[in-house]
Amino acid sequence: MLQENILTNKTIYGFGDSLIAGHFNGIGMLDYVAKSNHMHLQKYAANGASVIPHEPFSFPDMEGIVYDIGRQIDLAPETVPDFICFNGMTNDAKNPTVIANPGQITEGYDGNYDTTTFCGAFETICFKLREKYQNSIILYICPHKMPTRTQMAQDTLQSCVRKICHKWSIPYVDIYNKGGINTCIDSMRSEFSYNRPMENDNGDGTHLNPDGYRLWYAPMIEHALLTHGRKSTY
Repeated sequence: MLQENILTNKTIYGFGDSLIAGHFNGIGMLDYVAKSNHMHLQKYAANGASVIPHEPFSFPDMEGIVYDIGRQIDLAPETVPDFICFNGMTNDAKNPTVIANPGQITEGYDGNYDTTTFCGAFETICFKLREKYQNSIILYICPHKMPTRTQMAQDTLQSCVRKICHKWSIPYVDIYNKGGINTCIDSMRSEFSYNRPMENDNGDGTHLNPDGYRLWYAPMIEHALLTHGRKSTY
């Protein structure tokens, strides 16, 4: 007897930046997982979004896009989804000031955090998710190693998010260390990333093409959804 797929017809919300939103082609890290498991994916992520709130870019064709991940959560529906996947740190890693002083992880759970620092803003995101969607299964997705940010910047913020996720009891999917995709390796960058509309390869390593997300992100995300989803059925 075939085992029922517990992900079928479940709803999943995606918050974060272009790696979830899908950059120019609209295909991000959650799309293949949702499609292959017949899930209902609702994406609230946006190109250029960051953990630390910042002013919107002045692109006339991007009016209304929410670049603050915490604000994405505020504006999302009150309806509680079965699953939430979020990311965020890739755009913050471009700011040398953030890397030099990422802030402090607090001991409290009251939502009173310094959102001008990376740690404070990330804790605020965790607080908002837990407060608004406390019965959802929430996963943070650690993005892959990429050549467009320094290794130190990526290592610094990756360390912060892991510690904060641990504090908030939020599991993370470790694409960074265990996903097999590393676009600092030139052949992987060339084959699996793209930059502009109508392109599919030879990108700078930040945004993966559909094959990149299908081969390297989807298996680990699907495994995590199945693992933690089963716990909710006990």
